[in-house]
Amino acid sequence: MKKIEKAKKFLQENLDLFQCPICQESFHTVDGNSLICLGGHNFNISKKGTIHFLTKGVSNEYNTEMLSARFRIAKAGLFDHMLDEIMTHIEEKNGTTIDIGSGEGSQLDYLSSLGLEGKKIGFDISKDAIALAGSHFTDAFWCVADLAHSPFASERYDTLLNIFSPSNYHEFKRMLKPNGTLLKIAPDKDYLVELRNLLYRDREEKQSYSNDVVVAKFQEHFPDSHRYTIRYTFPLTLENYQDLLEMTPLSWGASEEAKEYALAHPLKEITIHVCLLVGKM
Repeated sequence: MKKIEKAKKFLQENLDLFQCPICQESFHTVDGNSLICLGGHNFNISKKGTIHFLTKGVSNEYNTEMLSARFRIAKAGLFDHMLDEIMTHIEEKNGTTIDIGSGEGSQLDYLSSLGLEGKKIGFDISKDAIALAGSHFTDAFWCVADLAHSPFASERYDTLLNIFSPSNYHEFKRMLKPNGTLLKIAPDKDYLVELRNLLYRDREEKQSYSNDVVVAKFQEHFPDSHRYTIRYTFPLTLENYQDLLEMTPLSWGASEEAKEYALAHPLKEITIHVCLLVGKM
């Protein structure tokens, strides 16, 4: 089955998972290659089987080169141990899961390889990210979307994944089913610490990081939440290291001199240190 036909079938069978991002009305039909809401707004399904829900253009710094580097190092296993741990906290493995800020799709694809079944949706505000996801992975439905103008229906989702992505707790609570689960990953103090020290060796104030504000905000909205620490080191080949430099936003604030120094002094391993926050409705 072609990707566009598979996407149309998914939408036809799961119209209740979505709402119009313009008028918040329900979608009532798929006509040809268009998804149409009760208010008459329509959204086209691409040949790759993805759909673009944004109501206006947005700009972001996640270009194709950066996303491709993230795809390569993710496939090399950089985040596998972290995702293994996340999988143990997904209660409804055959339920409806949505990956918020899914990037190029590798994390949802890896969870699928571990046995995550059911209905799976990945979305990102970056159309380049979703184009890559739609090209590489067929085990989920991919869309370009923004939670500020949400195309996702209320109380339809068993599991929300919020991995290294901004949060919108009002939307999370609206989308989750009763007893649904929100799983959030935030960097902890030693996340990529070796690279941070390289890129900011001349700026001591940038060498440290705290997630206290992120954790406090989560706990404010989910006071009965649980917090887990995930920490491990990942060995780097030269190719992995170059991809790491390309994919991480850490480099955005570094000087050109610092980035050149980091390129000339490749790391042999990198620390993954993250906080997993688990909240229940």
